[in-house]
Order: sequence, then C-alpha cells, then structure tokens
Amino acid sequence: MILRIDGHPIEFVEGIGSIVDRYDGFLSDIWGVLHDGVRLYPGVRDCLEKLKKKQKKIILLSNSARLPSEIEKQLGHLGLSNDLYDHVLSSGELTQQVFLTGLDSRIIELGDKYFLLGPEEYRLVDGLDLQKTDDIFQAGFLLCIGVTGNPSTTVGAEPMLQEAAARNLTMVCANPDVHVVRDSVMGIGSGALASRYEALGGRVIYFGKPHRAIYHRCLQLLDMDINRVVAVGDSLKTDITGASAMGLDSILVASGIHADKLRNLPGDCSGLSSLLHKEQVFPTMTTNGFFW
Repeated sequence: MILRIDGHPIEFVEGIGSIVDRYDGFLSDIWGVLHDGVRLYPGVRDCLEKLKKKQKKIILLSNSARLPSEIEKQLGHLGLSNDLYDHVLSSGELTQQVFLTGLDSRIIELGDKYFLLGPEEYRLVDGLDLQKTDDIFQAGFLLCIGVTGNPSTTVGAEPMLQEAAARNLTMVCANPDVHVVRDSVMGIGSGALASRYEALGGRVIYFGKPHRAIYHRCLQLLDMDINRVVAVGDSLKTDITGASAMGLDSILVASGIHADKLRNLPGDCSGLSSLLHKEQVFPTMTTNGFFW
C-alpha cells in the first residue's frame, strides 16, 4: 500500500517479512524498535530469527552512550542472544574511539577534565586519559551521555547549562536522541540537553545518528551494495534523517517515540501526515513494528 504524504510516496508494509527479499543488510535501531527499555516488543525475537535463517546481515545501531558489550548484556537479559545479530554499534563506542585515537581535531583543545551529564555506570570513559570533576569551574568540557531518571523537560539542568554556556564550554554529546521511551513513558534524552545548550549559545560536538560517521562504519562492516541495505528506526530526527542523508532506504516503525501519531496506520494517516509535514523528513516505508 502506497501512502502519499506531501507528494512523497511512502510504502506501508505489513511486516519485515514482506520486504525481506529486497535487502541483504538491516541496520536496526534498538531502543524504540526492539524494546522499550524494560521488555521486548511483540514479535521482535521471531523476526530476528527469521532474518538470520535467511542469512541476512543485521547491525544493531544505537544512539546510546553505553559500549556495545554493555548493550549486548542488556539485550541478553531481555531475551536476545548475540547469535541473532552480527554487530552492535553505539554512539558511545564512536565517542570513546575518537578520544582514544585523537583523530578528530574538534576535541584536541578540550582538555582532560570533564563535567558529566548522565549516569556514571555507562563506562564510556573506561581507558580514556580523562578526569571527571564535579566542579563546573574546573571543567574543560561537558560530557553529555544521558539523563538521570525520566524527566520530561530540561528545566532541572538549566542553571548548570547556563553557567557552562557563560564559560564557553564545549559539550560532547554521545547520544543525540532528543526523546526516549522508557517503559512506555516518554522522556527526554541527552540530545534534548544538547539542543537546549545550543539554544543558549553553547557549542556541541555530536556523535551518533544522524551524523555520517557511524553510518560509514556500518557500511564498512556490511561491505555490500548500499541499495541492498535498509535502515529501521523509530525516530525521524535521527534514524530516518541519517538514513536519508546516506542514500539508504528506511523504515519508520510505529512502536517508539512517534507511537501516538502512528498507532492507527494504515487506516488513519493523519498523524503520520502531520508529523512528516512538520519535520520534512520522509521514510521510504513505514510499518507498525519490527515483526515478521
């Protein structure tokens, strides 16, 4: 079924199985596509099993400040063993590698003292020659890796963000996601803090989707015709925007942050239409979830 939104043809697919023969590689977001932070969405494990039986390559691509080993542990606790996918790539891993190699000129002048925004247990700084400080006046930069709890706004961080902006500190954002669904409740992600910081005049260096570096790494791992690769995600701002910029086909799923607007597809397209019209980002396809 073809849905036409602002002149753009968007195919509604009943499930991943209906388009499986078109692609050899699948780049799938994790949070919002495979699970909601607490449990797997219905049909996810079955879908991954069937993709692997068809010898498809699957890269799980996450805007998470966690390292792949930590993400794999979480997926295992949720019931997904690592034989159901080929690789996990995260924005946290990319951030860590940039600091390890020093190949990104933007971080050279930041110094070695950081003020942390987000949970310490993400382990992104393991092995890095960096020192955490709780005194923003001693920090050389902000390291934004997440938010604590599930706040709905950036208000709680406002005094700190204003102080950092006044000091012209650069923020390194290891997860550009603006919104996150945690146990079916919408909250802000670290990308919201970064966006607010930019609005205050602060400088932000982003790692992860929709920025190109993480997609280049995926395509290196897949080593196949880009026309045989599809990106699956729940976020227009990160997943779909990033895929479009790389020339990849994309599937917008209705299980994550846009669920309130997409839950009645394909019968009612008004929510999808308003969302796409506002963002002016258009997926190749849309579907109700990552199931067969």
